[in-house]
Amino acid sequence: MVSSKTYQRIQDWISQQQEYEATHSEPAPLTEAQRKLLEKLEISLPPEMPPTPEPELGEPNWIGVLQEYRAARQKLPSGIPGGDFMEEPGPTVGGELKWYCRVKIDENAEPFPGPNGGLVNGKQPYFGRKKDAKKYAAKCAVEWLKTNGYMYRSETNAMKSTQASQASQPPQPPQPPRPQVTPQSTPAKKKPKLSSPSPKNPASATAKSELNGAPVLPTSPFNSDEISAVVEVDRLCARLGMPGHLQYRITEGSESGFYNGYADLGILSTKFPIGAGRVENVLGKKAAKEQIAEQLLVQLRKQAAEHDEADKRYYLENLPSKKDEVQVPA
Repeated sequence: MVSSKTYQRIQDWISQQQEYEATHSEPAPLTEAQRKLLEKLEISLPPEMPPTPEPELGEPNWIGVLQEYRAARQKLPSGIPGGDFMEEPGPTVGGELKWYCRVKIDENAEPFPGPNGGLVNGKQPYFGRKKDAKKYAAKCAVEWLKTNGYMYRSETNAMKSTQASQASQPPQPPQPPRPQVTPQSTPAKKKPKLSSPSPKNPASATAKSELNGAPVLPTSPFNSDEISAVVEVDRLCARLGMPGHLQYRITEGSESGFYNGYADLGILSTKFPIGAGRVENVLGKKAAKEQIAEQLLVQLRKQAAEHDEADKRYYLENLPSKKDEVQVPA
């Protein structure tokens, strides 16, 4: 128990310190022990007002939703894919340091949370964890994009199960297995198979058909006797001077064994149509990656053909004419 005399001595000392600072216009002198004790006392004091409750974050992976949206639509590489996240320390409440985080996206001049959404009682909320502050910033940006028509509702729910929408889709017939190629007696160079692009939304996991009383699952689009679409994409990217920029993002689907995925194009996003390289509920992780690559091949082959045509024109235009040829005396 602390006596009233102790409180009075401390109060008198504080008054002396304040009087010194008012007279000399400079901080009052402190010993190292006094400074440390004052810092500990300040931390242990209760806040002047109760801490603000942290806003609800909900179930979706807001950071992942925003990153997928940006990877598919960002045409100019401004900052980090998904937006520029800016973290900064907030107030210390009850001895615990809190955190702020805002995110800047190309579609809006003001970061989130900010005047266009996410403020609580006109102020930016703070969080006990940096990760939660970052999630909330991404959530505010995603909700603004959806409200203003930049993002479809299906994209907002891309990171969580959508069983209701899957149930409403009509059943799709199973894909027949591809015929095996009979090995030739003499070696022959195989040409890459020109396959049409895979549909944007392949048959969902729930759209299984039954044959002879047993469920039949879609087969892998990649046959071991054919050239891998992933390998051909890598070759074409290297040939066109774009090696190492493409990344495949594969995540588990709503059912075991099925996967979703998209192509993280980064600075290559300007060279592909919006939404290219995105699949959902594909049987097998390898098959999902191959289907993404097959979609990208359509555009890459077109670019390669245009590149070859340009090289051909340059060669023909720079052939020496007869008048430029050196005449060798007989």
